[in-house]
Amino acid sequence: MSPEAVWPPELPEVVLDWPVPRGVKVRPVRWVGGDAANYRAHFQAAVEAGMALAVICNDAPRGPGARVTRWFCPGVPMHVTGEQVVGEDGRVWHVFLVPAAAALLALERGLVTCLPE
Repeated sequence: MSPEAVWPPELPEVVLDWPVPRGVKVRPVRWVGGDAANYRAHFQAAVEAGMALAVICNDAPRGPGARVTRWFCPGVPMHVTGEQVVGEDGRVWHVFLVPAAAALLALERGLVTCLPE
């Protein structure tokens, strides 16, 4: 991926059926638990496997009326699957789908902040 690529990126066809997330996100996404190489490897593996969407977990609270889509980073939505994972610390993590190629491009565009766990 090249930083000169068009932003926002072209999203996979399946994403076009997702409801548009509320508002406009301007802050970069925070990737917790790894550096840029870890982030890139996660999404690159999905792209190389021919997957349009990659799975991520997010610990942001989800109320009963929460929308099924949120912004992953500016211009890139994510869609909740309804699955939950409980971490070793007891925190509930919600499983989301993210357009894999767009997530890679977001890293190159500076729209991802990687934080160690």
